[in-house]
Formats: sequence, C-alpha cells, structure tokens
Amino acid sequence: MQNQASLITKALPQSQVKLVLFLMALILITFLPLLLNIDLPELSHQAYLPLHTVLEILAIVIAAMIFAIIREQALVNMTLRGVVLACSFFTIFWLDLAHLLSYQGMPDYFTVNDPQKTINFWLAARLIAALALCFAVLPVADKSTGLTTYYKILLAAIATVISLNYWFVNHPNTLPVFYVDGVGLTKAKIIAEYVVIFINLITVFFILHYRRHQRPFHTPALFAAVVTMILSEFYFTLYGKFSDSFNILGHALKLLSYLFLYRALVFETLAAPFAQMLQSKAELSATLAAVPDILFDVDLEERFHRVHSRPDSKLYLSPELFIGKTAAEVLPDNVARAMQKAISEAYSRQGCSDAHQYALTIEQDADPSWFQVIAALKTDNNVMPHFILAVRDITAQKNMQATEQLNALAFHTREAIMITDAERRIIRVNPAFTEITGYTEAEVIGQKPSVLSSGLHDPSFYQHMMQILELYDVWSGEIYNRRKNGQVYPEHVVINALKNNEGQVTHYIASFNDISKAKADQQRIHRLAFYDPLTHLPNRRLLLEKIQEAQIECQRSSDFAALLFIDLDHFKRLNDSFGHSFGDDLLRQLAERLQLSIRATDTLARPGGDEFILLARLQTADPVTAAADAEILGNKLLEEIRLPFVLKGHHYQITASIGVALFNNNNKGIDELMSSADLAMYHSKEHGRDQLYFFEQQMQQQLRQRQKLEHELKLALTEQQFSLYYQPKVNSVRQLAGYEALIRWHHPEQGMVPPDLFIPLAESSGLIIDIGTWVLKTACLQIKYFVDQGARLAIAVNVSQRQLVQKDFVDTVQQIIKDTGIQANLLELEITESMLHDDLEATRQKLLALSDIGVTFSLDDFGTGYSSLSYLKNLPIHVLKIDQSFVKEFLIEKTDRAIVLTIIAMAETLGLMVVAEGVEQQQQFEELAEMGCALFQGYLFGKPAPLPELMSKKINLVDAKQ
Repeated sequence: MQNQASLITKALPQSQVKLVLFLMALILITFLPLLLNIDLPELSHQAYLPLHTVLEILAIVIAAMIFAIIREQALVNMTLRGVVLACSFFTIFWLDLAHLLSYQGMPDYFTVNDPQKTINFWLAARLIAALALCFAVLPVADKSTGLTTYYKILLAAIATVISLNYWFVNHPNTLPVFYVDGVGLTKAKIIAEYVVIFINLITVFFILHYRRHQRPFHTPALFAAVVTMILSEFYFTLYGKFSDSFNILGHALKLLSYLFLYRALVFETLAAPFAQMLQSKAELSATLAAVPDILFDVDLEERFHRVHSRPDSKLYLSPELFIGKTAAEVLPDNVARAMQKAISEAYSRQGCSDAHQYALTIEQDADPSWFQVIAALKTDNNVMPHFILAVRDITAQKNMQATEQLNALAFHTREAIMITDAERRIIRVNPAFTEITGYTEAEVIGQKPSVLSSGLHDPSFYQHMMQILELYDVWSGEIYNRRKNGQVYPEHVVINALKNNEGQVTHYIASFNDISKAKADQQRIHRLAFYDPLTHLPNRRLLLEKIQEAQIECQRSSDFAALLFIDLDHFKRLNDSFGHSFGDDLLRQLAERLQLSIRATDTLARPGGDEFILLARLQTADPVTAAADAEILGNKLLEEIRLPFVLKGHHYQITASIGVALFNNNNKGIDELMSSADLAMYHSKEHGRDQLYFFEQQMQQQLRQRQKLEHELKLALTEQQFSLYYQPKVNSVRQLAGYEALIRWHHPEQGMVPPDLFIPLAESSGLIIDIGTWVLKTACLQIKYFVDQGARLAIAVNVSQRQLVQKDFVDTVQQIIKDTGIQANLLELEITESMLHDDLEATRQKLLALSDIGVTFSLDDFGTGYSSLSYLKNLPIHVLKIDQSFVKEFLIEKTDRAIVLTIIAMAETLGLMVVAEGVEQQQQFEELAEMGCALFQGYLFGKPAPLPELMSKKINLVDAKQ
C-alpha cells in the first residue's frame, strides 16, 4: 500500500497531495468492512427508495450539466473528446433516468418494474461512461472535428437511447439474469461489473501514462473520478438485496465520482477563460508600464476617449483635459495635422500608419521637443472606428542624428563638398570641388548648383529629387554635370537637408565624386565580355543569359519564344574569292540590316563565324500562332539577307538557311535548344538552302494546315458559309426573354468547323473585323424581323478585342442600327473582362457613346478573370453573366455556391441584371431562381440552333409548362 501511495504521489503534482490522501482514505474505508468482516445494516424498503431516488436525481442532474456545458464548449472548440463526452453523457442521462423510473417501488416504466429491467439500464449507463472516459484520456481525442461528425455521433446516441429503452422495456429477459430474489446477484452481474472496473483501470493506466502531457481537463480530478467509479462498481458486486447498505454506498460513490467529473471536465472549462483574462490583463498592465510612449484612444473624428502615460511622460495638458475633446481643440495645428495624417493612413490601410513627426513646446520659454506619432486601428466592434495613437519623445534621437551628420561631413574631405543655404545658393565649397569641376570657390559663391547643369536631365528629374529631399531629408544617385571647360562627366552625389528645431531646412550639403573613369572601365569590360567586337552584337555569353531569362518568363506566362539559327549559304566562297576583309564588311552590314528588322524586345547575337542567332519573344501561348509568327519573322529576315550588299564598290548577293526551335518553358536545357535550332538549320540546307525549317515536324505541318484554313476562312465570308445559331435566354418563370447569337461555319468539305478552331485564327489574321460586322448586321436584321412579327426580343452579340479597338467601332455599330431600323436597346453587346485591361479609358468612351443611344452591355464570364469592381463602377455595364464553370458545380461545391451568391447579391445592389450560363439541370434552375437570378441560359432550355428549329423547341417548352 505504501509503494502504491508513493507511485500515485509521484504521478500527480505536489499541490494535489491532499486529494491523493483523500482517495487513499476512501479506498481504505471501502475495503475496511471486508477486511474486518463487518456486516453493514440493511435499510428498509421505505427508507431505501427515497434515498436511492435522491442520489439518482442528483447524479442525473450532474450528468445533464456535464452534457450541456461540454456540448457548448465542443461547439466552440470542436474536438473528438468534446463530441464523444457530450454525446456519451447525453446517453447516460437518459439511461440513468430510465434506471430510476424502472426501480421497484416507482410507478411502472411502460411495463412492470423489476430488478432485471433496472439493472439493464444501470449496466448500460456504466459501460458507456467507462468507455467514454477511457477514450477521453487518449491523445487521439485531441483531434479537431466538425459539426457533421458531432451530429452523426449525437444521432447515434439518440438511436442508442431509443433502442436500449425498447429492448430493456419490452425484452428485458433476453439478457442474462443479473439478480434473483432471495439469492442476490448472479455471476453475470458480477462479471459485468468487473468488466466496467477493468475498463476504468485501463483509464487509470492511461491517466498515469500521459500525466506529463498538457491536457484540456483537470487530470487529478479525473483520476479521482475514475478511482471513485471503480470503488462504486466494486460495491455493486457485494450486495445481496436491493436495500443492502453496499448498494446505497455504491450509489453515493457514483454521485461522488460525478462531482469529480464535473470538476475535471466542466469547472476547468468555465474557470480557464477567467484565469486567462486575468493573466492577459496583468500582462497588458506590465507592458503598458514598460512602454515609454504616451497612448491615446481616439475615434475617427479625432476625439480623445482615454489617455495612458507614465509619471515621467511629457504631456501638453493634464490627461483629463483631453477626454471628450478633439485634437484640433486642445493641441497646436501642426500636432493636430500630424495626428490626422496618422489616423487617415491607419484607416485607409485598415492597420498601422507610418510615423509622423512634429515639434511641440511643452513648457514656457523651453526649447521645442520632437515627437513622433503612429496610429493603429483597433479591431473592435464599435460603430465608429477607434485608434490607438502612440506618441514618443524623439528629441534625443533627433539631436544625435544632427550631430552624426555634421561629424560624418567633417571626415569626407576627399570628396567634393558643396554647401548651400535654404534657397539653394552656394555658400561654400572645398578644394576637391574645384579640382573636379574647374570652378574656384569665388566663381560659384552666390550661384545656384544649376551652374553645373549638363542639360541632359529634364526638369522632372530635379523636381523628383527635391520631392525626395522634402520627404526623407536625403537624396543620392548619379548625375551628369558639366565642368567649366564644357566637358560633361558623371558623378555620384549625396545631398542632405539640414533642419533646425522647428523642422525648417537651413542648409543643403552635397558631396560627390567624379566617376568618369569607373564608368568607362565598366562599359569597356562589359562590351568585351558580352559583345562581338566585329558587329557589336551580343556574343554567345550574353545570348545564353537572354535565353535563360526568356525561359523563366515563358514558364511564368506560357507565351512562346523562338530561337532562329541563321547560317549564311556559301559564305566561305566570299572569303576565298575576295578576302576576309570583304567577309567582315558583309557581316557588319548584315548585322546593321537585321537589327532594323527586329523588335526592341528581340535579341540578335553573333556567336561566331557566319552564324547569327535571333531570340524572339512571340507573345502568344498558342503553338500554331507562335509558329506562324516565327515563320513570318524568319521569311522577313530571308528577304533582307537576299538584298544585294555593296562591298568596297562591288555588289554581292548571298542567301541564308534558318532553323527554328520554339519553347514556352524551361524543360529543355539551353544547349538542347541551341542544338535543336542548329539541326533545323542543317535540315534547311539539305533541302536546297535559302529557306526556313522548324525543328518540330508537327509544327511544320500545323503551320501548313493553318495557312490553308486561313485561306479558306477568307472565302467563307464571300461564299456565305457562315450562319448564326441562337441560344434562348429565359426568365424565372421560363418565359423567353431573348437570344444569344453564335456564329457557325459550314465548311463545304469539312462540315461544321468548331468555333474554337476558326475564331482565334480570325482574331490573329484580322478577318474577325469583317466577320464581326457581318454577325452584327445579321443579328440586327433578326431583331427587325422579331419586331415586325410583334415580338420585342433582344439579341446578344459577342464582340472581339480586335473589333473593340477599331477607331470606327462606334460608327460601325451606329450605322448598322440605323440601316436596319431597330431600337438600339434590343441590341446587347457582350464583352469579356480580358478586353478591358488595355487602354481602359478609350474603351470606356466607346461604351458610353453606344450606351447613350440605348445599346446595352453585358460582362461575359464574370468571375473568371480579375473581376475588378472598378469596371462595374466606371463602365456602362447592364448585365453580369455568371460563368458556367461556377454554375456547373455550385450545387455541390460550397466555394462555387458562395461565388454565385456573392455575384447575385452584388449585382442586385448595383442594379445590374444577372444571367446564369450553362444551366443544364432543373435543380440548378430552381436554386438559382431562389437566389434571385433573373435570366437563365443553357441546354435545359435549348442548345444553340438555327432559329426555325429553336422556335419549334420554344413552343414545346411552353406546352410542357402548361
């Protein structure tokens, strides 16, 4: 017993020794009657029944409290422990209540009360309690979970209560007999109690095993609760009659164990927040006492609510004189302005402001002190935002900075130094100034620094310099100035603004060095390292760096770039026939000629010999378009190379072979890319020279197919191969509200050509201008036909980026409306977010011009791009179209549903119409309508089709509805 007591004492903290002693005494008292063979008196049934009822009612109430409080705590911090304990004690509450009501002497609980029924409820409750506590002490119970798991376990608990009630009330004898009148407990009852005791012993083991782990319950109290339960269950193996004293003592121990459970699981939950609050308050008080700043609590109107300061803090007024007043009422103007700036910055950033400095005289006739103020937005729920203003005395820091500036200036005597007054008039220079500029001190005194101006910097350069000086009191950089002899030279200059105690500039001090030699050396070294000395083009080393940069950029943007390997045909003949000087002359002329044929973003390099390599950015992510652009560029270079050269009075012509390798990532190494372009170039030479070949044969074939399709696309418009298909749009009661016009190409040989194949080709070739005009005219004629038939149905037409940027776009649309005689408000033009990124103001003016005559605009695929709200604010957008990617999954994806709800709510607030695209299911339609969506479009109401077919589907739709 002593060894066991020593073990428990070591397992628990020293502060819990009293609890250990209490448990040891309880254990001793429990086993004392058995050890001394003492017979405890038997209670009469009249005395036992009310005593049992009172003990059970108290236990039931405690179980209900444990369930209720743990449940509320679990909903805040949802863990498996909280869920299991809450649902378990919910079950225990009902089973203990059923045990009480089914006791002999109580009114019959559905059927005749007997010992078997009441023991069944008892054992079920005890087993559930033991299992729940055993699980609660395991580390796995710390895992977080969600409401779904909680409700599943709660439903399981309810089902368990109902099932056990049905079983024990209607079929109590299907279980082993636990009690026989006149005999007492059966072996089955004793074994069942020992099973519960064994589970509780396992729980004790786990409590001791994990005793050093930090747990969210009171470990000593839980240990006491489980030990008390063991003692209680042990007593329930001893009684021979229901009215035995062992039985009533067991119930008393059970009640005591519940009280320990309440302390372990519930009291800790209630007491912890208050203890944490007191600790936080103490920490905050200690922190504020250590902070040298003066703290003000102010609102957005700059009205003071609280003031915190240390006894040694410098305050302009007593703290009580600030309360209820604004900064402008109690502080000087410069201080109020500094605080106002800090508050405005913190509010706009929804966080913290920058430091703002000001000078303030605290006492009469005293030198002004310098302070800085920082504002931070308080994250509370006040109707009006509140801020904390931290004001710090920085007078000593300011004085130290001024001293350091003067000391540093005194040691920089090897640099040229120029000192001016506040009006920037030179008042002093040092000898190094004269050595560098050529001006003596007498020649520049009273002049302004502009006497050194080279004229290479525009006025905005100097304006920006002064702005930086005003903001930060220092500026540094490189300037090109002019010496007295007229020579322009570069210098590195540092300019400091010196201020007095009032914050006013008194002097400017500039120190500078002549960096002409360093600049020249840098440029010479750079050209030798990175440029070909003959053609002055980038050499192989610089080209490799450019290729690496291009790969990184292409990996980020997915745009393609091309590597064109250019090799002159039969260049050796020129050298052999005329000499190497002629060859060098041709290479120089060719470099100049090719430089004029490429863009500024491209890099033309000469790695050596008669080879040139061009790195071209193609600015497209489509491989076929990239190949076409590369071919156009390569053919342009071949044409330039074929032009005759004049070499020392001799005309000479030459051709070249070009190999092309495309890339849009960094999957291939640079050497592999160079090798690919080189192989393609040799392939060009093998097939006759003076031509271009791609390294990828598939790219070559796709390029030929694209050229053929582009030629056929030009014929399609003149041969009337295009037609318009219409997809209906309906309202929330499935009435037809309009159509969207979609172009289709009926190719005489290939049949229906997919729009995603020919629309990008029309865009890149420019044919989309004529095709788009045809679509607009055809759609407007259809609107006219609808009106003539007595139906005012609007038709939406997609507008391309190429159409929108045309200068005559507005005139074209207006002329079509005029020629067809339709009302402009029946024409809806659909644009996408990606079309609004370039030259937004020009686009805005065009949309406003058309909106003024009645044309409506819809923003297609809303939510898939940047979705800038400024578009909705500044552009005449009337309709938002929810992209079908959100509509498709919003019934099952919470994120998509939230996006759809947000778009509809925002549109309603802004007074915009909402159209949901891609509606294919009846449930989607009903949910969207309930959310407030106005119009719907999708296969549920009709696929894009020619108008006669669509009108027939519309009749069927109406008939079906009727």
